[in-house]
This record gives sequence, C-alpha cells and structure tokens, in this order.
Amino acid sequence: MAARPAIPAGARDITADWLRQALAYPASSNLPELQGVQVEPVGSGRGFISEVIRCRLSWPRDAPSAPNSLIIKLHSPERKTSWVARAVRFYRREYEFYRRIGALAVVRSPAMYYGDFAPRTHRFVLVLEDLADWVSIPQPQGASHDQAKSAVRAAAGMHGLYWNNFSQLAAAGVLDYLEKYRLATQLGYLFYLPPALRRFGDLFTAGTRRLAETYGPRIADHLADLSAGPKTFTHGDFRLDNVLFAPNASDDFAAIDWQNCGIHSGMRDVSYFLSNSVTTELRRSIEREVIEEYHAALCRAAITHFTLEECWTLYRNVTLSCLIGPIVMCGSLDFRDPESRRTIVIGLRRTLSAVEDLDAEEFLPGRQRIFSIGRVSSELSAAAYHARRMIG
Repeated sequence: MAARPAIPAGARDITADWLRQALAYPASSNLPELQGVQVEPVGSGRGFISEVIRCRLSWPRDAPSAPNSLIIKLHSPERKTSWVARAVRFYRREYEFYRRIGALAVVRSPAMYYGDFAPRTHRFVLVLEDLADWVSIPQPQGASHDQAKSAVRAAAGMHGLYWNNFSQLAAAGVLDYLEKYRLATQLGYLFYLPPALRRFGDLFTAGTRRLAETYGPRIADHLADLSAGPKTFTHGDFRLDNVLFAPNASDDFAAIDWQNCGIHSGMRDVSYFLSNSVTTELRRSIEREVIEEYHAALCRAAITHFTLEECWTLYRNVTLSCLIGPIVMCGSLDFRDPESRRTIVIGLRRTLSAVEDLDAEEFLPGRQRIFSIGRVSSELSAAAYHARRMIG
C-alpha cells in the first residue's frame, strides 16, 4: 500500500515527488505517474485564511485526460490566522465537506483528488480540481440578473436537500453555527465595530450607525431567534468571490471555499449574496422575483410548510445579520491595498442600503429580563464595546 505523504508546511514542500505520493494514495485517483510540477501561489498572507497554490502539471504524452493543473489548499503560514482557523474549525470543516458532503451537496464544487487533516495541529491539505476556465465575476462589478438567479437556485437545491434534516450532517461533524457561535460572534462584532466606524464611518447614515451600535449587544439574541426557525446546510460565505459560473453560458454553477459551511438559516446564503454581491439598484429591482424563485425551488424539493410570505419575512430578518461580516472585515483587515479597500467599501455600502431598504431594524431583539444570562452577556458586551471605543 502506498504511504500517505506528510502534510506540507508550505508551498516549498509541494514537489513532484510529494504530488506523486498524494495522487497514488489509495482511492485518490487513477491518473498516470506525474512527470513534473510548476508551483504558482494564488492566495496567501493577510486577508487569506488558507494558502492557495496552483500546480501546473506535466504528464506522459499518452495521458490526454489528465488535468493540466490542480489547486492545493494548505493551512495559513501565519500563526495568528491559523489560531483563528483552529478556534472556529475552518480547516476541519472544509476537509470534512470535501470528504463526506461535497459529492452529495447538489451545488457543484471542485472534485477532491486527495485530502488530509491533522486533528492535533489542525494542519491540512486539499488537492482539488482547478476550475480555472470557469467565469469569476469581480465583487465590485456585481452579479447580473441571470447570475444572481442562478446562484440562488443552486443554493435552494442544496438547502432543500438538508432542510431541517441534519442526521448526515451530524455524522460528518457539521456544526450548528446558530447554536455554537452566538456569543463568540457577538463579542467579535463588538471588538471590531469601533475600528470599523473609525475607518468607514462616512459610509453610515445616522440611522445605520445607531443600528450597528444597537445590534452589537443583541446579536446572540438575534441568532437565537433565527435558530428557532427552519435551518439547513449552508455555504456560509456565499458571495461572488467564492462562486463560479460555467464558461459555456449554461446554467451550471460552482461554489468554492467551504471553510465557513455549517447549519444555519438557508436565508443566510441568499441574503448575504443579494446584499453584498449584487448592485443596490439591481437588488431593489429583482429581490422579490429572486425570493419567489427560491421559494418555488424549495416547494419542488417538497418543503411544503414554509409559505412565500414566511420566506420573504425571513429574508428581511436574516439581512440584519448581514451586518456582521462587513463590520468584522472593516475592523480587522489591513486595507493598504487600494483594490481590497475598494471592494470592502462597495460591499459595506451595499449591505447598509439593504438593511435600510428592507427595514431590517424591525427584527432587532427587544431588551431581556434583567437577570437573564442573555441580558448579562449583552450588558457586558456593550460595556466592553464602549470601553474599546473610548481607548481607540
């Protein structure tokens, strides 16, 4: 039996010998023996959770069906990033997705040729199909009407499959985000809200600034409210940077980067995509049509106890939580790169507009009983936020 290769520490360890061992490992692939590899970095460093590498491959002449390139994902070389990824199990989630769920998830994802994960250190490696010829739309440009519908239809197919049905997901170790990370999400949001407002305060109206500050200490309560509703398997970071469209103009669609997948409201994927990956003007004109199409797809999946009115209300409700991602990114990331800053500014502006347009403030949880655990957590979180705002 072929030996399992060691998990590479970084791109320098991706050699032809290492890749030969990975591709020869039992059940990995039926490819011929690799002759050579040329390694190119795709993404790593600040703002990236993983190190992503493209490998250009050389094969014998009689291997016309072998891929010209593969994508390799590794744990981040930065200690702080790796610590965060370990705390929220990013690498384990993506490894388990490709190992146990990917082929069954309905939404197309790159095929996995080889994968490994070290439970003690949380180092990991994935050798994946390279979808380089698929179409990637820049986040600032925004998805078209047809692309938005294609994305939401794909999400609906996956959501319908797992709607309130978690047995397979539990066996794969998939986490219930709404149960496990409520308070951690609240604390992270409040920690990064002051720097986000200092850096990008001009993008907020008086109303959205007040809402952003009021929402912080109530995030855990809001996520608890969402947890009481229908839940399913979600991508978790469903935006243009992580989706691809077929090169032949068909309706085929693929999603990459499954590190944030988990159990959540299905509207998490839909609301996040429409509030962040579609221009504000287009969202306003198509969102009811898109939600109707999403609901119709759920009905075709035999989800019969979820009305269109409930679907629209949940869409508005979950849009409030779409503040969390942009606020954390605005407060945590280094935006020395002008293009990165432009992208996040556009995303934040779109999200704030969606929250206002949909009157998402209506779903802000009320104040709790004075001695409840939730109330104490909210008061402590609010106090920490105000202290951080004072010290800058």
